[in-house]
Order: sequence, then C-alpha cells, then structure tokens
Amino acid sequence: MKLSIHGCRGSIATSSPSTQKYGGHTSCFELTCENHQIIFDAGSGFQNVNFSKAHTSYVILSHFHHDHIQGLPFNPQIFDPNNEIVISSDLHDHETVKKNIQTYFSPPYFPIDIVSALPNIKFAPFDAVKEKLNEFYSLNSIALNHPGGSVGYKLTQKNKSLIYLCDNEFEADQRETLTAFAEKADVLIWDGMFTEKELVDRKGWGHSSIEQAIKFNEEANCKKVLISHHAPGRSDQDLDSIASSLPELFVVASDRLEIEV
Repeated sequence: MKLSIHGCRGSIATSSPSTQKYGGHTSCFELTCENHQIIFDAGSGFQNVNFSKAHTSYVILSHFHHDHIQGLPFNPQIFDPNNEIVISSDLHDHETVKKNIQTYFSPPYFPIDIVSALPNIKFAPFDAVKEKLNEFYSLNSIALNHPGGSVGYKLTQKNKSLIYLCDNEFEADQRETLTAFAEKADVLIWDGMFTEKELVDRKGWGHSSIEQAIKFNEEANCKKVLISHHAPGRSDQDLDSIASSLPELFVVASDRLEIEV
C-alpha cells in the first residue's frame, strides 16, 4: 500500500511563507493498492487527489467538521461522470451522511447542490463498503473522543496495516481499546494538534498531544507514527523543532509526503 498525504493541518487551512514546508491543507490521506483507492477524509487537500477511472474511489469520513469535508467540491475531477466516488462513514448511517454532505454543499451555504448535481457521487453504508473491499482489505473502525463524535479506522492488507486516529482527545480509559486496535501497525496517524503544555487550557476541544503519542506507542509498538492535524498557527520552524525532539520511529506529517506501508 502507498500512503499519500494531501493535507495534515487541523481546524483551518493555512497559507503563508511560514507553512510552506509542511503544508497548510486540512486532513486528507490517500491509500492506493491493487487498483483500489481509499481516501480518509476530504479536507482542503482533497483538491489534489488524482482519481483513476479504472475503479471506484472510496472516501471514508471520520466526522463532519468542516476541516474534514471542505475540499470535497474543489477537486475538478469529481465533475467527470466517469469518476465513481463512494462516500461512507461509520459515524452515521449512509442516509445521514448524505444529508449532512448535501446540507453543507447546497444553498445557502454553497452555490450548488453537489449531491443532486453529481450522480457519480454515491453514498453507501460502512458495512457495505467493508464487504465490498473484503476480498483485498480488512477495514475496521473504532469510536473516538471528539465533540459531535468521530471515528478512527484501521485498514489491513495481508500483513500490512494503517491506523487513522484523527480527531481524538485521548483519555486514560481509551488506552486499552486503542492499544488493542492499533497494536503493531505499520503506520499510525495520530492527532498531535497540541503539546502537553497547550493541552492544559484546551480540555474538551477534542484533540490529543504529541507527548501522548510517544507514551501511547510504548505499548502499541507501531512501526511508524505520523504526527498530524497540526495546529493552524504551527509554523515550519515550530514543526522542525518538534521533529528534532521525536523518537526515531516518529515523523511529522507534511503535505505531499508519500510512504510505502
């Protein structure tokens, strides 16, 4: 599997000279393998996903906060009727997912109703997507701690696995279940929006710390940990400083980064 990061910023996209290295697009992570394309979240980085007409593309949403869906209508390739895109989430049933997306991307919040205008965009129950992919992958989910709810995902192919855990406010009572879910994964994508010091004044905001990732992986033993969902005010210099202090297996995520899982 190949992981391509199209966006790893949190809350709001940023564009400034101080965010050029790590990028400013919000959450969008693409996995490709064996003629399948699976995209976790459709933040502003979604505009840079390149779709293949040879197969269906699956967009799996963690939740519906704007920074995780705002890029959906800004990829020009979704207007090509030959690109079949299936949207799903284990947070709600597929009719609720469709209603949420249609509400967000239709008047008065958006110029056109993209759900009605684009028949190539379809909505499917999460269990149906799991079953469809079952020949090649194992796709599982886990409830996360976030205002309004959020879902983490695990995608496994043969003996390779990727864990996606954004957005989550890590609590002690999650440790056992999350460790079992993520244990020995090849890649763990962790919500590292805050430092431990910053987290003190941000309880209830729905995000974890970078230090919590380090502590968590002492038990989870993932082979590579990507710190993601960077705070919008975090500069390249800030992230360089964080990167220099991380254990060897840790990587600060950046737009355009590609990793073989």
